Amino acid sequence: MKVSVVLCVRNVEKYIDSCIRSILNQSFSDFEIVIIDDMSDDRTKNIIEKLNDKRIKCFRNEKWLGISPSRNRSVKHAAGEYLFFTDGDCTVSKNWIEEGLKYFEDADVVGVEGKIIYVSKDYKPTFSDGVQENKTGGQFMTGNVAYKKKIIEMVGGFDESLTYLEDRDIGLRIMKHGKIYFASEMVVIHPQVIKTPKKFIEAAANDVNRVRMFKKSGIKEFILWRIYLPFNLAKILFPPLIFSSLLTKRFKNSYDFKLLPYSYIYVICERIQLWKTSITERVFLI
Repeated sequence: MKVSVVLCVRNVEKYIDSCIRSILNQSFSDFEIVIIDDMSDDRTKNIIEKLNDKRIKCFRNEKWLGISPSRNRSVKHAAGEYLFFTDGDCTVSKNWIEEGLKYFEDADVVGVEGKIIYVSKDYKPTFSDGVQENKTGGQFMTGNVAYKKKIIEMVGGFDESLTYLEDRDIGLRIMKHGKIYFASEMVVIHPQVIKTPKKFIEAAANDVNRVRMFKKSGIKEFILWRIYLPFNLAKILFPPLIFSSLLTKRFKNSYDFKLLPYSYIYVICERIQLWKTSITERVFLI
C-alpha cells in the first residue's frame, strides 16, 4: 500500500459523505482511507458504513480521546508509506493525492503541505466567519498535509498534551529531518463556519496551547517583548478599541454586528487563559 488517507472525525454527518466521495474519486487509485471516529453521537458512523467501499477502514474510539491521541491511533492503523491528512468536513481536489506524490519523488522531501481554501476561491468572509485557510504554507494544517509515515514515527507522533496546534507542532519537528514543500496544486476546500457567541468565547482556551508551544519550540508568533497579542491587551485596557474591527473586518449583516461585543469578552478570557497557563508552565508572558 503506497498511500493512506487519514481522517479523524467527530460529529460531521453534514459533510462526511461528500468528503469521502471526493477522496474515493481520486485520479490516483492505490490508497486506503483510515478513519478514526472519536465517539460521534450523530449519524457520522452510519453514513460511513453506507458508502460500503473496501478501501475504507473505520475504527471507533471506545471513549473520547481528543484530536492528538486520535491522530496517533490513525497512524498506527495506516498501512501506507505516505499518509495524507485531511478533515471530515473538507473536500479534496480530484488530483489531490497525485499532486502531493510528485513532491515525494525528491528523496529529501519528508512532507508536502497543500492549499486550504475557505468556502471558495472568490468567497469574501465577514466578521462572523470562522476562517480556516492556508494559501501560502508554513502552517502545516492537517486539513491538507502529507508526510512519510516513518518520519511521523521517528519524531514520536503528535504531542498528546496539545489540544490545538498539534499539527503545527509536528510539522516543525518533522521539518528538522528534511524538506516540507508547499504544493499550491494540492487543494482542499473547507466549508463555511459561522462563529456562535459560545464558540467564539470557547476558542480563547486555545491559548493554553500557544503558551506550551512557546515553551516547547520558542515560537514567537503574535508575541512582542513577551507580550502576547499586544493590541488585544490594549482592548482590555481601552474597550472602545474593539470597534477597530469595523475598519479591518467585513461586516455584511446584523449577525456580524451582534457578534462584535463578544470580542471584548473573548480578549478577557484569552488573557486569563494565557496567564493561568503561563504560571502553570512557568513561562513569562503578559
